[in-house]
This record gives sequence, C-alpha cells and structure tokens, in this order.
Amino acid sequence: MKFPRVYTLKEIAQITNTEFIGDQNFPVKGINEIHVVEEGDVVFVDHPKYYDKALNSAATIVLINKTVECPKGKALLISDDPFRDFNKLSNYFKPFQKASNSISKSAIIGQNTIIQPNAFIGNNVVIGENCIIHPNVIIYDNCVIGNNVTIHAGSILGADAFYYKNRSTGFDKLISCGRVVIEDNVDIGALCTIDKGVTGDT
Repeated sequence: MKFPRVYTLKEIAQITNTEFIGDQNFPVKGINEIHVVEEGDVVFVDHPKYYDKALNSAATIVLINKTVECPKGKALLISDDPFRDFNKLSNYFKPFQKASNSISKSAIIGQNTIIQPNAFIGNNVVIGENCIIHPNVIIYDNCVIGNNVTIHAGSILGADAFYYKNRSTGFDKLISCGRVVIEDNVDIGALCTIDKGVTGDT
C-alpha cells in the first residue's frame, strides 16, 4: 500500500509510537510484505529467523523488535510489537469506512456497465466500461475492475486476506489494506471469492 503522500520517518514513528534510528526526514512511501517491498516501503519483522531477510530486503524502513545496526541507506523503527504497530499503519491509512448505500456514491462506474439488483459496490471502487455485475455480487472497498468484465452471481471481491499471528491469548489478525485489481476482458464465474492482498494488489 502506498501512502497518499511521502511521509517522514519521524511522522511514521509518531503514528506508531515507536523509536526510530535514522534521519528524521527519511522518506517513507508505504508499507508492504517482505516479498513485494520496494524502496520507501516499511516492512515488519518480529522473529530472529527473519531479521537478516528484512534488513537486506528492498524495503528501506524496517519495523523491528530489536535494536540492531542500521544498514546503510535505511532506517529502523524499534517496537516491542512490530505486528501490532504494522496494524496501526494499516488502520491509520486505510480505516474501515461504513457503507451508506448499496452502491457507494464514491464508486466510479464506466459507460454501458450494468449493475444488476442486489449487488453491493463499496467505497472508492472503480468499474470500467461495458461490464456486467450480476445479482448478489459484493465488491468491497477500493477494488478496481477493468473494461468488458463480467462477474456472475454471488461472487465476492476484496474480502480480507487470511493472515493471523498465533499468540498465547489467541489469534491476532493482520489487517488487510491491499486491493483486488481485475484487468480488462475477464469473466468471473458464480460464487467465486477473490481476496485482497494484505498490503498489495491481488
């Protein structure tokens, strides 16, 4: 997930209530999972087994639960619970938005697209031209649908990814802040589910 603007390391530390190592004006552009991180991304790590992988990844900001030497060209956020603080960032930049209509007023729907009865179109959804959205389809917030797409009855796009941390008190959910992106000329059958990415696009 990319932030709406470039934040500073100090600003992100204030949001997460963490200490930081590095230039307070170090640029922070978003958050991402370890396998898809880019320059400017925050990645979190909370297990010694994966410290080196995170510190040597493409991410330039590492949210970590140990004070370590900061790699050149990077910055650190020191947290007693990186999982929790990564969730803080997801909640801050992509808070849950209550629906007020079955088709959100913020949704953008292209020309000649047909929305059948009882479909739900969430906030900030973009649907292209010449699409057919059949009854009882649910399209969660922030999904992007291309042109000439048909989604058959009962399918669900954009539900949360399945990512949990097993704690002594129970399972703790990693909040999903990614999207589902469907390209042009796609048919999706009935009763399909396509979950959004934890931080990126599905």
